[in-house]
Formats: sequence, C-alpha cells, structure tokens
Amino acid sequence: MNLSVGANIRRKRLERNLTQEEVAMQLAVSSQSISKWERGEGYPDIEMLPPLAHYFGISVDELLGVSKPEKEARYAQINSEWSENNENGLHSENVHLMKNSLKLYPNDPLLLVQLSTSLEKLDGTAEEKDNYLRESIAVQEQIINYCDDCEVRAATLYNICFAYQKIGESEKAIAQAEKLPNLYKTRENALVYLLEGEERRKAALNALRPLAWVTAHHLTALSETEKSPSYLKKASDIIDILFEDNDKDAFICRICDKLKLMTSSDVNDSGNRIR
Repeated sequence: MNLSVGANIRRKRLERNLTQEEVAMQLAVSSQSISKWERGEGYPDIEMLPPLAHYFGISVDELLGVSKPEKEARYAQINSEWSENNENGLHSENVHLMKNSLKLYPNDPLLLVQLSTSLEKLDGTAEEKDNYLRESIAVQEQIINYCDDCEVRAATLYNICFAYQKIGESEKAIAQAEKLPNLYKTRENALVYLLEGEERRKAALNALRPLAWVTAHHLTALSETEKSPSYLKKASDIIDILFEDNDKDAFICRICDKLKLMTSSDVNDSGNRIR
C-alpha cells in the first residue's frame, strides 16, 4: 500500500489556505513536524491520524490515501486476526489489536464490540478483572450513545445489562433490561406480516429459531424457580412440535439435546424421573 498521507495533508491544508504553523497550532505539534510529513520524510504517529482526519473533515483512510479495495482487505484482515486470536484465547493481543484498529476506524461498531468482548475475557486478579469489565462497559456505553447500526446497538443494549450485573449494579442492570423492546416489536414479527410466499415461509422459520431458545430459556427459569422439571419436558415437546426434523439445524438440535439431558437427569417433586 502506497501511503500518500503527506501529500494529502498538504493538499487539504492548501485547500483551506492554511499555513503549516496554523495547522501545527491546532494539532499541538511543531510546524517542523507538519513540514516533514508533507515532504514525505516521515509519517504521523498512529495516534495523530484520527485528529488529523477530523481536523480536515475527512476519514482516516482518505487521509492515508487508501483505496476502497485496500480498505476492505485491511479491515477483513483485522477481523480475521481477531477471530483467530479469540479462538486461541489471545484476548490481551485482541485488546491491543482493537485499540490500534480503532485509531484507523474510529467508532467502528464491529471493532468496538470486539474490543468490549475481549476486555471481558481478560484474566487477572479480581480487581484487574473488575477494571477490565468497567472498561468494557465504557466501550458499550460508547456504542449505545454513538452507534447508528440498529442491530449492533440493540445487541449492546442487551449485553450491557449483564455487564452491570457482574459489577454488582443490579438495579442499573434491571433498569436497563426494562428499557429493552418486548417480544412483539421485533424484526421477525414485522417480516412475517410484510413478506409473501417463499420469503414469508423462510422468515417464519428464521423467527422460530430464536423463539425456540426463548422458550427453553424461560421454561428452564420456571423449572428452577418452582423446582419442577416438568417444565423442561414441556420445552422439549414444544420445540419438537415447532420443527420438523429437516428444519432442525445444529442450533435447534443443541437446544433439544440439552433439554433432554436435563429432563433425564432431573427428578420431579415425587422423586420419580421424568421419562
């Protein structure tokens, strides 16, 4: 990738009829640094790229002279590296990767989510893990306040409830949970009304998958609170009714297997195993 950051700084500066000294003063650097960058004798530190881009009203990629294919390839490489690190438990490396990547892609929703996730997976003392969790919450609050991707924002609104719970702020967790949309006002429920034919059938099947998890989740909660494993049997039966065998993907099969395992190992109130 041939970076043209110096030429772009010079071009944007001249477009605004600014001197090197004026730009330097606004960015709290020396005019010699601006001159050096424009001559191509060095590059700004990565920390300087977001404020430089913001100052000139352009993206970091535009400042760097990165083409769209180069940008997409680099972004894909970042996310591929994150996934590989995550699979191998290299969460500290992922925190460093995401923080550096966010300097190139400020406020990028996916990178912020991955940073938050990695922070929550860091190990350490109880105090250190609490600090990591609080930093993750700060990142999630940034997503909620500034992200315009409705799906990422909705997922974060949900996940932050449990982050609050983990740091002992139960009232805040519950208050946040109560703000979440109910089961009726969802994408899935809207689509089955709006679509027709095969698309409507697919939308209905796709809607049943999360409903299967919700059904199992809530009936499991009833089973635990009322100490009645019969609810687990009901959940398993409901899922069997909802799906034909050829519609049961791996996700649904895992729910079914888990429920059947729970119902076979639990006992009912009279001490008899449920068959």
